[in-house]
Amino acid sequence: MSMYKTVKDILLDDIQLEKVEPDIYSVIPKEARSHHYDKAAKFYDWVIGNRFYNRIIWGNWPSQYEAFCKQALASNHGGIVLDAGCGSLVFTAKTYANSKHPIVLLDRSLGMLRRARNRLIQHAGIVPKNIILIQADILNMPFLQDSFLTIQSFGMLHLFENTKVILSDLIRVKADDGCIFLSSLAANNNLGHWYLQFLKKQNEVALCQSSELLQQRLAESGVEFDAHTIGNMAYFVHCK
Repeated sequence: MSMYKTVKDILLDDIQLEKVEPDIYSVIPKEARSHHYDKAAKFYDWVIGNRFYNRIIWGNWPSQYEAFCKQALASNHGGIVLDAGCGSLVFTAKTYANSKHPIVLLDRSLGMLRRARNRLIQHAGIVPKNIILIQADILNMPFLQDSFLTIQSFGMLHLFENTKVILSDLIRVKADDGCIFLSSLAANNNLGHWYLQFLKKQNEVALCQSSELLQQRLAESGVEFDAHTIGNMAYFVHCK
């Protein structure tokens, strides 16, 4: 079954899936498809993708982000994977390009999705047939309840002041026996706290909190997450 047909089968009844350019689809009305990350995508890649930036500020190597993605995919045994807020796949493209799972890559920004598509093509020659890229809003996801066996959302939690809203929709579309893998920037030391405060003043993030406080926020959703921390990056896993 094609990924287009797979996704059509799990869309809410009032949602229209439209192909907007090669390998990219959208559920956003045409007049509302632009997003501020479209123009910033290239700069975002240049900064966020720098291995030394990640090591110095956040205390992680990119290989650690890739390993967390691989851990998430390894939890899946036959269901659909959703990456909610996939961005440009700056750390995950190779892992996804080599995966055989059916994967939905969702982001609000077409600019990010274009860069994600190009990275997949760099690694696989084409966008693999088991992968579909969709422009949609992570706060208003267009999918039926219980649609995904594995949900991944990397580097997204710190972008939302109201974490209950984003978590409620992730939980809604997760299958009963599914897993959720999240990561978030965290203010675990002085450098991380200072830099997150700086980013918050620039309206680039909404939260400047330690791993422990982030885990408390997750607990408020009513779902338990296991957590581990590396430097100023918090990793959370829920598997039922």
